[in-house]
Amino acid sequence: MSKVEASLVRRGNCGAAEGMKSFIAVLRGPDHIFEFVNAAHREAFGDRGLIGKARADVFPELNDQGFADAPRKAFMTGEPVFMRDKPARFDDAPQGQPARRRLDISYEPMRDSRGAVSGLFVQGRDVTAISAHPLEHRAVAQGLEMLTDAELLTLFLYHGTLDADSADRADHLLRRFGHLGGVLSASLPSLQQIVPNAQSTTSRSVSSSAALHLKLARELGRRILFTDIAARPVLANASSLRTYLRALLASEPREKFLVLFLDQAHQLIALETLAEGTVAHAPVYSREVVRRALELSASGLILVHNHPSGSDVISKSDLDITAQIGRAAAALDINLIDHLVVAGTKVVSFVDRDLLPRSVGRR
Repeated sequence: MSKVEASLVRRGNCGAAEGMKSFIAVLRGPDHIFEFVNAAHREAFGDRGLIGKARADVFPELNDQGFADAPRKAFMTGEPVFMRDKPARFDDAPQGQPARRRLDISYEPMRDSRGAVSGLFVQGRDVTAISAHPLEHRAVAQGLEMLTDAELLTLFLYHGTLDADSADRADHLLRRFGHLGGVLSASLPSLQQIVPNAQSTTSRSVSSSAALHLKLARELGRRILFTDIAARPVLANASSLRTYLRALLASEPREKFLVLFLDQAHQLIALETLAEGTVAHAPVYSREVVRRALELSASGLILVHNHPSGSDVISKSDLDITAQIGRAAAALDINLIDHLVVAGTKVVSFVDRDLLPRSVGRR
């Protein structure tokens, strides 16, 4: 075995799931000519005398199953292409291997000395034999609502990675971010690299795919809640508004200042973030709020900001900025309806606490 081949074998085995061999291949040129495959590739798919032959000629049955488009796209764009849990049917499967299988495959472009794409590094694994996670049986039999936060997160990560360490990763995520809301609100980089625990010297990373799926879950939930508050006049839908704001801001690590811009019927025109700051302050200026209200032809405003500390104490600076915005808005016949503060699981209303200046209160 050459040094290059040995290097490729080490690269293919690196990061493979324990007990699961990672097959690799090197394809050259736009016709994807096989230049090298490792032993795991030959064991999985048979030899087929493939060295020196085009991929499309060696595996013709795969051409209409999506396995032609993926390597072509990777070669043409120079960007990696990934296929996860992809069904595949083989007309000439090796002895002992099923004809219908599920594969995880990545196609990573390889470049020559001039930077042009010259080939593809192919890596994958056969995930046909991976069974359903034990939590799936409970979820089906009892319902998802019967699972704990840790169990829900475990099952979600498992489906994002097919990784047996999902429970361990879920535990690290919950320790790092405190609770499920904190996990869903965390940034992609922080999700992808989890701080190790005191007994470990190895960081627990979450794959880009799983991290992205966590963010997708939060965004899907946010949009469902937003649709509800946008469908009716905001003041007639106060409970849904508070639920939405808690979901949006309760786990944010830094203070944000948002404004709901409303029409004369108190229907939502827009909800915009006008300032992001530190853990204790988000600078906002009354002239910016009023200018934006004029641009949107808004008749009413609801101010919103969060307290990352979870404290529901209204500070002097909270009162001051509310009064400033209220006066500036009133001068242009724009009504300041309320100021809501998200503090952990609570949503504090200036109106409910009789903190809104009398001259600019709800009409």
